[in-house]
Amino acid sequence: MQREAQALVDEWAQTFNAGRVADMARFYAPDARIVPPGRPTLVGAQAICTFFADIRAQGFRDYAVDLGDVFAKDSSLVTSGRWALRGPGGGQQSFEGNWLNVLAHGRGGWLIAVHMWN
Repeated sequence: MQREAQALVDEWAQTFNAGRVADMARFYAPDARIVPPGRPTLVGAQAICTFFADIRAQGFRDYAVDLGDVFAKDSSLVTSGRWALRGPGGGQQSFEGNWLNVLAHGRGGWLIAVHMWN
């Protein structure tokens, strides 16, 4: 479980950092939800890709993720850890926080069903 979850979050970060936001849909279940801080929940791959395209367009880069915890709950995996990101504002500010993903089985492996962070 740990290795699969680590591979998923590493590949997600590489895809975001490469600016391939259209490719990010492959990490999410068709009815996935993201819960961004201070914003409404977004549902579905198209809304999720649009959200991350906007984040990249604003100048956010260099996403790094640490996987802290993985555990099975019913037929899901719950994963959490820390994230860091550089963004716009006065010489590239640093941002960081906690993240949580609920993973479900789909299309040949684990997919993100719920993704939230602070």
